[in-house]
Amino acid sequence: MKIPFCTFCVKTRVFCARCQQLLDSQQYDMTDVDVINALLNIKQRFEEQLKNVEYVKAYDAGDTIVVVLRGIKSIPRSTIRDMELALEQQLGKRVRLVEKSSNISELASQLAHPARILTVAISWLPDGTSEAVVKIPKWEARKLPLKPNEFAKILSMITGTNVRVEVARY
Repeated sequence: MKIPFCTFCVKTRVFCARCQQLLDSQQYDMTDVDVINALLNIKQRFEEQLKNVEYVKAYDAGDTIVVVLRGIKSIPRSTIRDMELALEQQLGKRVRLVEKSSNISELASQLAHPARILTVAISWLPDGTSEAVVKIPKWEARKLPLKPNEFAKILSMITGTNVRVEVARY
């Protein structure tokens, strides 16, 4: 598994100049270090699945941590769920693993699983900015692993765009 920090720095929490630079630049934070440490702890159990995976970033949203990785699309969903459970035991919070993507619809589908997304639309606002509107049917909203406002917050952090979640009542 490819990680941005030195394994020694993650394990000891004594950072070399390069790793300290990553933290100082705020590209990564201590949440990332905690998640990478947990991934290294479960790595032996999932050695084969994690060999071509690259760590991107972790996002903390209260009681849930969303871990963005590159290269987990080829891993079966049941194995990803096993990894999530192992990370939950390590971190003490709910964990979601998602594949890095620039497509908002794809990211929303991964985050919302097992709930289904009705539509994802981009709205252009008068001030020149845009907003993504994710619509979820009312009967699917109960299946969301996150509250709609947490879902929107995390999706906004990952994509870097403003995201609004609407629960459709039809």
